[in-house]
Amino acid sequence: MAQGRIMNQPEDFKKLGINPNKVEAWEDGRRDTDEAGHAEVWYLDCSFDDNSTLVLGFRPKSVDQVVKKGDNPNVAINYTTSDGKPFYDYRLYDVKDAYSSKDRLDLKWGPSTLVGKDWKEYDIHVEPEPDQELVMEGKKSVEHKTAIDLHFKAEVEPFRPGSGYIAFGDKYYYNFICVTRLSVSGKVKINGEEKEVKGSAYYNHQWFNIHPLNAFHYWVWGRQTIGKYGVLLYDMVGADDFGRPRIPLMAIDDDNGKRIFENTSAENAEVAILDTYVQEETNKVTPKTIRYKFAQDDVQVEYTITDPKEINLINYYGLASDKAKKQYDAQDMQPTYTRYLAPTELKITRDGQTETIDSSMLYEINFPGKKL
Repeated sequence: MAQGRIMNQPEDFKKLGINPNKVEAWEDGRRDTDEAGHAEVWYLDCSFDDNSTLVLGFRPKSVDQVVKKGDNPNVAINYTTSDGKPFYDYRLYDVKDAYSSKDRLDLKWGPSTLVGKDWKEYDIHVEPEPDQELVMEGKKSVEHKTAIDLHFKAEVEPFRPGSGYIAFGDKYYYNFICVTRLSVSGKVKINGEEKEVKGSAYYNHQWFNIHPLNAFHYWVWGRQTIGKYGVLLYDMVGADDFGRPRIPLMAIDDDNGKRIFENTSAENAEVAILDTYVQEETNKVTPKTIRYKFAQDDVQVEYTITDPKEINLINYYGLASDKAKKQYDAQDMQPTYTRYLAPTELKITRDGQTETIDSSMLYEINFPGKKL
């Protein structure tokens, strides 16, 4: 029996102390603890008008610290130039030099700050720091000359599925709230390049008490602007230990910022993997063509991803030590992460009229499992 669900019942909101009618400022503050197995991230993904991209993550714990008690506050800066060259700059701070508010989003870790205002505006400040060698997620950074001053303004309401909490069994949770579209502007100095920037961005805040490798069999996550619509897809499939529950999240906003469709229930969804391929490096059978159908009230949505091109592959299993591989094998796991670019088709039917829009999307499949 599947043991995974969105906590969206009246008793859930009451138990968690969450307002079912409004996403409040305190929900964007520090939500979790430094206990072993607990982690949290505030994440911003920027696409600038010059075709460069910037991904920023403020995390109380690095990925390798999640299994341990205690924080090691860090900022992950992942930049890709307009011609596709990656650049990494990671920052690590002592707990005594880090402040995190529980009342609202107000992080001050050393000189790095992230401040939010009621899920509507965000400001990030990062300044140059002394060089030191840091390795996170297998990537090394030594020089820390990056400077960032960016302002973000939400163009849509936040998307909180139910209470935001996804329960796995009676003990574990994985929480997710996001803003699917923001404008971004400001100044950056990265890898010796100093410039004014503007563009669009995506924001999410997640916290959990179970490592994603143990919570999920796989997930498909992507967002795009397709015609006059902004689409967020987050299709989660829980791990074998929880009976592989499917939790397909989707939000669609129009170009005026109005949410025209939102799905948080598997009961209203039909998900079909129409085609697969064998990933050359990992030999894993992986989804290739995926079709989503949602039906709610007088709105029907069909969304299809086809013929993806691999942009980036991280073979966590292949990079693991022999000891770690044996542990993965014992759990029938083969963790991989793949980022794709793929054609998409969106069909929206309202009032008997159907719109069909074609485009392309960057998306990811995080796949801890070994087999589909």
